Amino acid sequence: MEFLIPFLLFSFVISKSPVCATNVRLSPFKGLVCNQCQQWCANDTTESKQVRGLDDFVAHTKDGTVGSTKPEGIIDMTLIEQIIDNKIKEALQMRTCDGAKFESASSRNGSGGVVVDSYIPAVGFRSVRCDVTDDGENWTVFQRRINGDLDFDRGWADYVRGFGDLHGNFWLGLEAMYQLTKSGNIELKISMITKDVADYWIAKYSNFQIGPGSDKYKLTVSGFSGNATFDGLAYHNNRPFTTKDADHDHYSRNCASRHEGAWWHHDCANANLNGNFNKEGGRGMWWYDGSYRLLVYSEMKFRRRL
Repeated sequence: MEFLIPFLLFSFVISKSPVCATNVRLSPFKGLVCNQCQQWCANDTTESKQVRGLDDFVAHTKDGTVGSTKPEGIIDMTLIEQIIDNKIKEALQMRTCDGAKFESASSRNGSGGVVVDSYIPAVGFRSVRCDVTDDGENWTVFQRRINGDLDFDRGWADYVRGFGDLHGNFWLGLEAMYQLTKSGNIELKISMITKDVADYWIAKYSNFQIGPGSDKYKLTVSGFSGNATFDGLAYHNNRPFTTKDADHDHYSRNCASRHEGAWWHHDCANANLNGNFNKEGGRGMWWYDGSYRLLVYSEMKFRRRL
């Protein structure tokens, strides 16, 4: 219930649906009974009158009940939204996947993926995808590519803001990544599948952090381990992010344009996980191990170190 309430409150703020329903339930808060709701609102037609008693509801959200006595007066809708908004922000502040309690990954169609709601300062309300494993390793996913349906050859604004579908291909957004990793003590995991022989590679880094926008979202990464045949990120440590319309690399031209992939380019790359999924060679999606090893799957994720 503690997880369900903030989510339902968030749904109410977005939809602004009427609080009182004729079926004696609060329709935006599915399944939560409002004992006096029908009586209070039977003769009310305006939105301001429909929100009678919501302060009492908010005060009792912890146990999911509503007071049985009618509160005095009519509550201003703006005030209600502010109260709910603040409660949601407090409940969802900087919420990531590590530490959250989920059912076993195998019971969710084997995907291991769960989407949860978070409130991220300077970003706002944002859903995040969790990679949930049966051994308790819950990771917050910030990049996922499972096919070539989504174009990743995008500009600076898109990469800062984020794009895509959390149930398919997506990039969480550089500002969100900065806010969620700036406290430090974060590790990184990259899961990949090669195109040629379908090798499943894991590259893990014990130290991972994204810098602020003033540093062009600089990458800090170290402590490589895993079965990936090469440390593809060491070359990119301490490098700012480059997109096709914002060149921050050391190359004489723009590396993101050269490889059709925005990245923490140096001169240019030993990994191109945002490259063109449907192309071969240097413009494709690859991890370097002496040659461009093209990939058909990539998922980048982080969590607080245990």
